[in-house]
Amino acid sequence: MDKIYLLTDYKGRFGSKHGDSPYRSGMDPELLRQSFFDTGYELVFITLSKVDPGDGSWKGRQVLYTSSEDKGLTYKEFIEDVILSLEYAGAEVIPGYRYLRANNNKVFMELLRVMLPDQAGGNLKSACFGALEELTASSGVNYPVIVKGSYGAMGRNVFLARSYEELRRIVKHKIVTPVTFQFRLKEYLRMLRHKGYKRDSFYRGEFVVQEYITGLKNDWKIYYFGDRAYVFNRPVFPKREFRASGGGYDNYSYGLEARAPEGMLDFGWKIFRALDVPCVSMDVAWDGERFYLLEFQCVYFGTAGILRKYSKVFFQRNNGQWQAADNEGGIEKTYAYGIAWYLRKES
Repeated sequence: MDKIYLLTDYKGRFGSKHGDSPYRSGMDPELLRQSFFDTGYELVFITLSKVDPGDGSWKGRQVLYTSSEDKGLTYKEFIEDVILSLEYAGAEVIPGYRYLRANNNKVFMELLRVMLPDQAGGNLKSACFGALEELTASSGVNYPVIVKGSYGAMGRNVFLARSYEELRRIVKHKIVTPVTFQFRLKEYLRMLRHKGYKRDSFYRGEFVVQEYITGLKNDWKIYYFGDRAYVFNRPVFPKREFRASGGGYDNYSYGLEARAPEGMLDFGWKIFRALDVPCVSMDVAWDGERFYLLEFQCVYFGTAGILRKYSKVFFQRNNGQWQAADNEGGIEKTYAYGIAWYLRKES
């Protein structure tokens, strides 16, 4: 039986699981082990800190990993170091390191998104910045726009700017981390001491400025696990202003009730295949004429929409057509299915 190496964090935790017990414990290790066994794979669990990429054993190994949303993302940085080193050591990390980098990093995710073909999610205009000084009135932005800080989930750190002046205020006061008085003082002294010195920005921090799609009343969240799609409709509630994300799972419509427009699952499928991953979560909008990919994640994303409590059916792709199928609702089983589908599809 082929082996897959599964890397856990310092708590022994792997992945994201809605309704996990104990709270925030991730996927159940024994359910994972059994689910992968049922698909023909043996799981080998290893703690991230025990990984030695220089021991010569990792070349050709297939490796699954988790991510982290710890405060400041300090542990996530450690995970990134380990996964990138394994990629250099010749391991097949699943998904590729770039998708770990894009997790909880809206700027890098956006830079990946705009590389997609227009027909597969790259048709929404945007620009990325690292400091307020890079944002000018002539940046080629048409207002209103969506502005996003690099870190944030469930609609947090995402704002609507109706003018250049409002955009600057949002970046200065809501997105970037202000520098200290001491830092400002040192920079002004350097300007006095060194002729021609250009001071460092007081407003550094990554952010995305994205085209705003007017008139949207909802978007759709789509998960793909292999050739299975789970879809739900997320309305924009008045208290959420323009945001569909973060409205609460009990307030969404799932499966057949999500009423996904014709062609939406095929649009998402093109994105999924272009990304070349076993599973993905994506936010998709429809303006009545075109579909748009707003955001995506390929690792450590929410899993509530898999549960039968919400999704009574998923959509199975057969011969290019999508057919509704009864959903058993197991998160570990669904994840194992997606990984096994990917490995066999790629072999």
